[in-house]
Amino acid sequence: MAPRPVDGSRQGPSGSGRPSRDRRQRPDRPTADGRRAADGRPAPDGRPAPDGRRAADGRPAPDGRRAADGLGGETEVQRPRAPAGRRAADGLGGETEVQRPRAPAEKRRAARSGSGPAAAARTAKQARRRDQRDAARAAVRPGPDRELIEGRRPVIEALRSGRPVDRVLVASGGSAGGTLAALLELARARGVPVETVPRSVLDAEAQTGAHQGVLAVVAPIEPIGLDELLAVPLGSAEPPFFLALDGVEDPRNLGALARSADAAGCHGLIVPRHRSAPLSAVAVKSSAGALAHLPVAEVANLTRALDRLRESGVWCVGLDGEAEAGLFDLDLATEPVCVVVGGEGAGLHRLVREACDVVVRIPMTGHVESLNASVAGALALFEVRRRRSGTPGLPGAGR
Repeated sequence: MAPRPVDGSRQGPSGSGRPSRDRRQRPDRPTADGRRAADGRPAPDGRPAPDGRRAADGRPAPDGRRAADGLGGETEVQRPRAPAGRRAADGLGGETEVQRPRAPAEKRRAARSGSGPAAAARTAKQARRRDQRDAARAAVRPGPDRELIEGRRPVIEALRSGRPVDRVLVASGGSAGGTLAALLELARARGVPVETVPRSVLDAEAQTGAHQGVLAVVAPIEPIGLDELLAVPLGSAEPPFFLALDGVEDPRNLGALARSADAAGCHGLIVPRHRSAPLSAVAVKSSAGALAHLPVAEVANLTRALDRLRESGVWCVGLDGEAEAGLFDLDLATEPVCVVVGGEGAGLHRLVREACDVVVRIPMTGHVESLNASVAGALALFEVRRRRSGTPGLPGAGR
């Protein structure tokens, strides 16, 4: 029998001393470079291998690479995170999102989107402002049997006319000169409280969009009866002079016609209860406060109201673009007269037209076929005023 080799290896069949091919060499101790030995036991000191693979004690290699586990497999090795804002490989062929610092603009966008502490503070601030605005609006809103009017001139005329005014609301930060100073002086003279409120509150409550920084809580306009209106001219030296509206449904046109009627010296305005614009804040604003002075009679049926006027000796003159007679050919200087204006588009209704004593047109030589209702009414009213101004013995004659 051949002697056993000193290093423990088994000789081959030829007796050359080399290990047999059917078995692998298994040293009894780890290799000198600190790697895991073939028998799977860790190196004595447990330090990682120099090439950065996982050491035998299971600690990760310094560079974060995946290392062999010594049994032919691999174990996950924790690696350093990639720089901020980049996507780093996760070692399994995928990527992981890495949080990066956000720019100020991005933080503001996040706050507007409703996330983060800045958004919470902003939401709380908006809630406080909303509560303050709601409280101010509740204080501004008129109570029962009261309404709001807008604009400096309408409020001034309401104060001058003696119309009940509960309080005047003025926008904060406005200049107290000009017409506003006159308004505040009138309010003090009548003992009407003046309150300063944020302009945003007035913007929210106004209907016209042109409140000029002033609102007032007033009693609504109370229409009178037709008989009361007919009694108004009795105390005047001038013959009765009225304006009747047939289906004027735009409050701005109604306000403009009321303004022209007051300026032309009309004794009152006649409107139907239905098919007519309301005497709202928009109409009062468009009238520049004239509705505070001009008596308004509200009737259930305009046709019967015109019949009543005719029975009282008042001439009813209707405006119609298809009429044969012209407005300037009509002599109505000293007679009692009521000018009747039709609505926008439709004009005079058939029954109203038949109830008029005469129907006239305004001569036109241009390309347009008709005028706005408020413009046509103003022309007719001031034609009557022009003729009366030239008649001796009547108010305004010779001017």
